[in-house]
Amino acid sequence: MEINRVYEKLNKVELKAEKVELALVDDLVKKYDNIKSKADSLTLKARKAAQELDEVSSKSKSMLKEIADVQKLANQIYKSAEDLGIGLPNEAEVAVRQIDAYRSDMAEVSSTTEKASDLIFGLL
Repeated sequence: MEINRVYEKLNKVELKAEKVELALVDDLVKKYDNIKSKADSLTLKARKAAQELDEVSSKSKSMLKEIADVQKLANQIYKSAEDLGIGLPNEAEVAVRQIDAYRSDMAEVSSTTEKASDLIFGLL
């Protein structure tokens, strides 16, 4: 009889230990699920940001082509004005300087956004 009481108490203790272990495993799995959800969300945001950077880079490259075409036109106008011995209006001079500034800006935007996008995609 004494031995039965010992076995009864022993089984209860073992079950309690298993319940504690299962609770710890459940906590671990819940924490993992939480971390996975947050990490997946951040990865998705990073991927979207990289895609937006790619789009900006592509559009700035397109603008660079457009600016190059306008600069060719400006060069033709300068040559024609020089051949005629006349100067360009101030508005045209300002426009040419501003276009050149935009060319520089767009080249920087294109380069920087492309590098940033490559870096982000490389991390994913």
